[in-house]
Amino acid sequence: MAMLLSSFRRTAADYGLAYVMLLAHVAAMASLAWYLGVEPHYQTASLYADWSFSAITSMASLYMLWTVLKMIARREEHPTAALKAHMEKVLLGNDRLAHATHSTAIFFAMIVVFSTVKSTIPAIVPFSWDEGLIRLDRALFGGVDPYVLTSTVFGNAYALIALNFVYNLWMVIFTLSMIVVPWIGNHELRLRYIFTILLTWFVGGNILALLLSSSGPCFVELLYGDDTYAPLMALLRNVDADTGMVWALIAQDTLWESYTRGGGAISGISAMPSLHVAVAVIMACVTWQRGGVCRKIGLGYAVTIYIGSIQLGWHYATDGIIGGAIALLFWKASAYLTDWSLSRRLDPAEVVRGI
Repeated sequence: MAMLLSSFRRTAADYGLAYVMLLAHVAAMASLAWYLGVEPHYQTASLYADWSFSAITSMASLYMLWTVLKMIARREEHPTAALKAHMEKVLLGNDRLAHATHSTAIFFAMIVVFSTVKSTIPAIVPFSWDEGLIRLDRALFGGVDPYVLTSTVFGNAYALIALNFVYNLWMVIFTLSMIVVPWIGNHELRLRYIFTILLTWFVGGNILALLLSSSGPCFVELLYGDDTYAPLMALLRNVDADTGMVWALIAQDTLWESYTRGGGAISGISAMPSLHVAVAVIMACVTWQRGGVCRKIGLGYAVTIYIGSIQLGWHYATDGIIGGAIALLFWKASAYLTDWSLSRRLDPAEVVRGI
């Protein structure tokens, strides 16, 4: 127990700044909701937290099962003792359990705060930027709506199904990152990833989403009668009618139903900036450091998510550009924040003296 307490105390300073960011996020959003007299929507946050907890416990159970099966295959004479020794090595080696506990707690809290605010955005700030973003898209792409350009390549059933599949994998990949990152051996990378995610979701996902409140292409006709994206939505529905595999439409219909009812388990319409693109860019930054084929996979993934965000009607092209730029900015800043946090790490001798 003394070793475990020492580990938690020794690693606490590394996460001090991350906890401060998290508390600032909570305080800012809670103060805004209180000042405006808005009732936050907690259903989505609760659902995401349940999903995350289930994913973590499932992964832990699978790891334990795999470890036990390996020991059985090796015909360990004392499997219970061997399992205990193995888990102590895994959990206590390199302060792994302490790092995982801090990281997971931060990720859980961030999800709850972010999703609560995202679900409440329309009640705090009514959508007002869609028309301006449509015009900005056309200005950036030579007077043409970006989906017209992407449709020349990705406007067929096969491409749409592929894009939809990769786009839906985003949630799986991001959830896995929140499970895997707390346990990785590279502590600097872990801290850098945490700082980048915290800043991106706080500043981009909540603050900018409030300041630039917009619904996105799939909802503009329903909200304003603007038929700019009607051809794209008709294309998606036609392909879905033939294949039943454009799952983006299911999510969009669910979000619209929650919006019109004023709440729901899956809710939160907010287009600008695109966190799908932002997170994909962060993943690309992580893989870029590894070089080789990892760079190509990471870059290809980010580009695919960006194209999918446009072609599936989720986002304006500008949403992805801003989301990606924010991710790159905070990835760069996180390097300095990580160095600063690690410079405040307690010396092991100081920890021992303090127990």
